[in-house]
Amino acid sequence: MSARKTLLVGSLPFASEEAAMSHALHVLGDHLFCLPDGEIGEVTPEFPNGKRAAWVMTAINQCSADSANWETVRPAVNDANGFPADYHTVQRLRPRRPPAEMHQHLRFGYDDFFRQSYPIFKRLRDQHGLSNLKFQVGIPTGLGISFSMLAPITALRYADAFNRRLAHEVNHILKEAGEDVVIQIELPGELAMAYQLPGFLVQLALRSVWGLLNKLEYPAHIGVHLCLGDLNNKALIHANALDKMVNFSNALVDGWPSRHTLEYVHYPLAEAAAPPTLQPEYYQPLQRARLPDGTQFIAGFVHEGRSPKEHQQLLSIIEGIRGAKVGVACSCGLGRRPRTAAESLIGLMKQAASDAGSGGSWQLEGVSEQERVNPSQKG
Repeated sequence: MSARKTLLVGSLPFASEEAAMSHALHVLGDHLFCLPDGEIGEVTPEFPNGKRAAWVMTAINQCSADSANWETVRPAVNDANGFPADYHTVQRLRPRRPPAEMHQHLRFGYDDFFRQSYPIFKRLRDQHGLSNLKFQVGIPTGLGISFSMLAPITALRYADAFNRRLAHEVNHILKEAGEDVVIQIELPGELAMAYQLPGFLVQLALRSVWGLLNKLEYPAHIGVHLCLGDLNNKALIHANALDKMVNFSNALVDGWPSRHTLEYVHYPLAEAAAPPTLQPEYYQPLQRARLPDGTQFIAGFVHEGRSPKEHQQLLSIIEGIRGAKVGVACSCGLGRRPRTAAESLIGLMKQAASDAGSGGSWQLEGVSEQERVNPSQKG
């Protein structure tokens, strides 16, 4: 029986990329679907956990430092780790170039990060005898960056310029690594739009995804991380129900370009500090999630607020609904969490993935009748 797979969404709170990858390989080994480098970057007094750990803030900071092309309208209010204090204190910028020119003045460095970490990955992979393991590179979409730093209408106008630069850097990665790399596209901004818009407008939330995918010059292996946000362990989106997430996922799959392989879709089932609900009915919409043959369903339910027994029961419920084995993950990256919390969660992922349960359907012990009747209230 093949090992149930685990997904590390991206960032990890370790001293270096090598330390992050080494720990992941030591604990998760052949359970890993693919391996990110931990997204740490340069450690500075301003960013004691590394410049890359703040996700799109790395790109936003690069833009704000370029005063020739960007004007700072509102400076950021950051915490001790260099992260925005909350979702409302991210710096706001105004472009000094029109959308058609702006891509020429952008540089995010995802290809540089790849070149620094990929040789280390290959060495560690060989040491662990995991020849089939692929390297994982996480990126936002153009809208994921512009949505965070620009006024809403301006963000929509400039999303394609960001996509052009992102695709340029990803094309370099694909040219160098080919099928040995999985590009993980991360979609908090798009999923937030999907939850705010009426269902029939879900395609608007996907335009930036299509725009990015269509600019990739080489056939790519793509993973998708649906993201609820976790800034300072607080979610951007409160998902009272999973219907909109499933509808978004299905629309994504329905329009997927055939030249790219969709390796997995990661569904976040916990909301930052809020653990996944213990109500089986909440997960029922996952039955409608349509995935192409060979695409892995990754369930992001591992959380320190749930016990190993509850993880086992939740996994059984989700696999019972899906009718198949699913991958195991947390709901988001761990790089903005304390290292002790991240190490514990990685261990819980291993424990959940190692469970020999067959995916039966059952009711959770300890779930009250009120919880069963009212699945919209997360516990």
